[in-house]
Amino acid sequence: MSTLDVHVYSSIDAVTEGQWNNVVTQSDQGSVFHRYEWLQAVEDTLPYTPRHVVVTKSGNPIAVFPNFVTDIDLPTGAALVDNLGFVPNFLSEAASTSRLFEEQPLKRLISATPGYGGPVVTSDETESLDLMFDTLERVNGRNILFHTIKAKDPSYMRYGKYLAKHGYEPKLTDCRFELHLTEEWEDIERRMDKERRKSLRKAHENDVSVHEAELTAEEITATHEAYIENMERVRGHTYPLSFFETVASALPERMKIFVAEANGEEIGRYVHFLDDEQETMIYYFSAIGDVSNFDYYPAELLHEHAIKWGKENGYRYYDFGSTGSTYTDGIFKAKEKYGGRPVPTLQWDKGQSPGLWHLYKLARTAYRKTAY
Repeated sequence: MSTLDVHVYSSIDAVTEGQWNNVVTQSDQGSVFHRYEWLQAVEDTLPYTPRHVVVTKSGNPIAVFPNFVTDIDLPTGAALVDNLGFVPNFLSEAASTSRLFEEQPLKRLISATPGYGGPVVTSDETESLDLMFDTLERVNGRNILFHTIKAKDPSYMRYGKYLAKHGYEPKLTDCRFELHLTEEWEDIERRMDKERRKSLRKAHENDVSVHEAELTAEEITATHEAYIENMERVRGHTYPLSFFETVASALPERMKIFVAEANGEEIGRYVHFLDDEQETMIYYFSAIGDVSNFDYYPAELLHEHAIKWGKENGYRYYDFGSTGSTYTDGIFKAKEKYGGRPVPTLQWDKGQSPGLWHLYKLARTAYRKTAY
């Protein structure tokens, strides 16, 4: 009987691409975000430190668990006092939580970002999981405040009790809306909210079209510029041009950019990723730079085109991308009107430093009372 070995790598380059991707494609939980090329793009263009865990059997990988060390946004004492209008007890007890956090170079360990992650196992499941999680405990480091597992596939619920046993706490504050592409377009459209159907009709009353952009340097740059305008308007987190360029170069068959035009003028772009492992087409980045373009309903046009493209190319699901799980949020309500079913984004957190983790959770709870 072959014994299993576990390794932690500070770069994806330490693993053979073919062997890594073979584990991803052979596992039910594997996704495009687990692929070697995606992780390499993250490593090469974003300020994250890899901590990838690999289990081998007779020298061949049978389980992989990508992770990155990243910065975290901590609710500071000053911000909490401003939001709450008083000084919480835990701030007084800590003297100054913001100063305490500033003095600590605190980080988080997360299972892939951007995208989704989690352990991917092909055989010897329990022993492989034990090896990976025991190893993570030893390599986390003193400055790691917590470890987050953020998984896309609902089948990760198979690990719910296993993670609870290891001290992980579930978190369900984000979700995605998903359409089944096995249905006819007419049935998909019929289940949309009447407002969404009306918008589609109005969109087609104009001289509109949607086409796929080639992944040239010029098109990638144009897409990124519109994306930055879009994200600055909504005050969202942004990724650099180098990330877009590297993903397009490393995974050209998995990246799709659709461009909508009205009366011969561009009105918006969407970036999609093709998760062949999960038979899913994922809307991921919006690049509608000018708010006046919304008069032409670019979102409806782009989603309609992508849904039909996904159906024609054999995908089973269309994913509208992550959103907060709150019925009062405008993005949640907009995506809900397309008629998809909400699918929870599974996330588990485990604090690594008991004292600081307790303070962080108290601060997070106070923040949520005002922000949520």
